[in-house]
Amino acid sequence: MRIHTRFLLLLTPLLALVALVSHADQSAPPKLQPAAPGSVNASASVQAVSVAGQRPPQELSSDLVYTALVAEVALQRGDYDAAFEHFLAAAQLAQEPSLAERAVRSALNTERPEAARQALDLWTELEPDASKAHQLSAFLALEAGNRSLAMASLQRVIELGGVPGQGYLQAAQILGRVPDPGDRLALMRELVDALDADSDPDAQFALATLAAAAGENDAAMRLAERASVLRPGWTDPKLFLVRLLVGMEQSEQAQAALERYIIQAPDDAELKLMKAQLHMDADESEQALAVFNELLESTPERPDVLFAAAVLALDIRDLDAARDYLEVLKRLGERPNDVAFLLGQVEEQAGNREAALGLYDEVRGQNRVNAQVRIARLHAKDGDVRRARELFQQLRDQYPGQSSAFYLIEGEMLRDQGLEQQALGVYDLALDKEPDNADLLYARAMLAVGMGQVASLERDLRRILIADPDHVDALNALGYTLADRTDRFDAAASLIERALQLRPDDPAILDSMGWVLYRKGQPEKAEGFLRQALEHGFDAEIAAHLGEVLWTLGRQDEARAVWRHALDEAPDHEYLLRVLSRFRFSHTDN
Repeated sequence: MRIHTRFLLLLTPLLALVALVSHADQSAPPKLQPAAPGSVNASASVQAVSVAGQRPPQELSSDLVYTALVAEVALQRGDYDAAFEHFLAAAQLAQEPSLAERAVRSALNTERPEAARQALDLWTELEPDASKAHQLSAFLALEAGNRSLAMASLQRVIELGGVPGQGYLQAAQILGRVPDPGDRLALMRELVDALDADSDPDAQFALATLAAAAGENDAAMRLAERASVLRPGWTDPKLFLVRLLVGMEQSEQAQAALERYIIQAPDDAELKLMKAQLHMDADESEQALAVFNELLESTPERPDVLFAAAVLALDIRDLDAARDYLEVLKRLGERPNDVAFLLGQVEEQAGNREAALGLYDEVRGQNRVNAQVRIARLHAKDGDVRRARELFQQLRDQYPGQSSAFYLIEGEMLRDQGLEQQALGVYDLALDKEPDNADLLYARAMLAVGMGQVASLERDLRRILIADPDHVDALNALGYTLADRTDRFDAAASLIERALQLRPDDPAILDSMGWVLYRKGQPEKAEGFLRQALEHGFDAEIAAHLGEVLWTLGRQDEARAVWRHALDEAPDHEYLLRVLSRFRFSHTDN
């Protein structure tokens, strides 16, 4: 006999209820775990439990079976109002807290806080020590502006925290729903006072986190220090203090504090990891790697440290070290796909093409696409452009939602190989399918200007600006190109000025402004913008522009000094070398 699937879905909760009742007279029946909300068997949580300390089993009645079944069907259909009404009725009939919880969640789905409160009251009556119930109660009370109820519920959350400190952490997270950070801090202080927790390290640390969120950094530091003193071996407040000092841009104080903590706890790996992080933030890669190696001396097979060290070593091109770290991870069987991908990069940078291809081909998971792109690039570098392009087409077939990204990468690859016409064809093909894709239009424009096609660049960039008049990169690129390749200086200046308003500290835009002023015959004004651009970091093209401006101003010695420094930093920079050739300058010139 064939039974319709829909009928089975409806019958399952009813059968579960019957099975529960059949065991109700056993001396110690196991308590079934409530099913996940929305699952077909959820009403199996109507239990006849006779465990000591809980309510006696309730007799299964036709009303209970019907009510639970209707609630389940309503939930499956997304009718949360009906689900609430029937779950609440079933909870009252069965005296079952898990059904009351489901009534609460159904009411929350309908944004009915009063109904949720009604079900919550039943839930806490049936299960007074349910931390989740008190958490939801606090949340709803805060939303309703009922401060006294919120505080009472938060106190229960703290008391029922279980794991030391968990209650205060949960209370702080719930208070995070309060819009004003100052109010959050005041409420937590009130809780700490009510619980007489001035000497509780968890309470002090929770206060510290909320004080920092409220911008009371001095108070946050004092509270975190107190938490650390109250529980000397606790690392969390120490890390918090260091991060707080870093956020306050007091890096020297942060490093000093961290060194003090490490002296106090020389074997604390988390503190040393923070030390490595500070070195990385300061671009001190070698020092960070030294810290990782120190950690690995005591725990040579710690996967997280090995992986971080491998990534860092690869970043600074210490290929032998990166390979060593990754080989240990490979032997341990940790993160096989990530390890294969990084080892592929190591071998690629080392010039071991076949090894790199083999490793990239092993990669699965989230790095698979990146690995396939790298395989394509390797084929292109070896002159097998046809094979590379076939791989990109396969990727577009497999991941149609990412096709525009693959067109962009393929075009860039062809451009890098000097195949501008083929790259242009790729962008044309992609834009036939997505004519208003700003990224594709911008990429084709940048390719066009390199091919001397200024009109094509302007057409594509203006198309971007029609859709998005504040597209900063398009404004700057068009303005710079008009200043550099045409005599339409006023139009160029207008575009660059708008870009500078939108992004006033961008060195590329500052350079464009300096260049258009120079082209307009105002080198004195141009110098200031170019020097400001270079303050953000060295750039060979900006340095070339500044040198040209200084030369025009008759300050040839300064120009030579700028160019000499630029050559030291970027001896092969194409644009810089073209400028120096025009001025017949070489590194040996005085």
